[in-house]
Amino acid sequence: MNLKLLTLTGNSTIAITIIAVIGSILLIGIILLAIIYQIFRKKYMYRNFRYVYHKKIYSIAEKNDYLLLNNVHLRNKEVSIATIDHILFARKYIYVIKDRFYKGVISGNKSDSVWLLFIKQSGRTEIHNPMSINKTRIEKLISLTGISKDLFISIILVNDDCVIQNPKDLNSKRSYIVSVNQLPKLIKNLEKNKDIKDINQETLEVAVQEIYRLYGKGSEGND
Repeated sequence: MNLKLLTLTGNSTIAITIIAVIGSILLIGIILLAIIYQIFRKKYMYRNFRYVYHKKIYSIAEKNDYLLLNNVHLRNKEVSIATIDHILFARKYIYVIKDRFYKGVISGNKSDSVWLLFIKQSGRTEIHNPMSINKTRIEKLISLTGISKDLFISIILVNDDCVIQNPKDLNSKRSYIVSVNQLPKLIKNLEKNKDIKDINQETLEVAVQEIYRLYGKGSEGND
């Protein structure tokens, strides 16, 4: 009986050890796969962020029956002025959206012409203030089209893992910097404002057609 008991105990110990080793190997494998996935995901996002952003904006337009123009090239007498990444025509506002991808932490004030970008590998570098750039592009669009400035909202769209040091100080009622996954929530909240009247749809469609005819080389979001 003692010999049998010792044999059973020994077998149980071996089995537990094997299970523990297999479990440890599986856990390490899962951790390594997660790390590799994040590395490749970041590389994919960096190389294809415009495509990913476009899909997100397009889904918003399609879901809500909004109009969308992409890659709008502003020109004055055939002279190129600027390119707007996306113009989303919703019910209450027209959203002018600029795509950006930052591999690090960004810091700056909305009135600064230059912001700071902190990247682990390369340290600190200067970048042009994207909110200021987008504001200028909206002003040019207003000047060329005559559309009321009250209809426009400026949005800087950044990657989800971008760290913004002072988002509350940067955002205002007419200008926002937001991660791609937070974009639907932002637009939903702005569009449900009952104090703002809907844009006249006939006027909106005329504005879209005119912008597309004169400056659009992209595509409408509800084709």
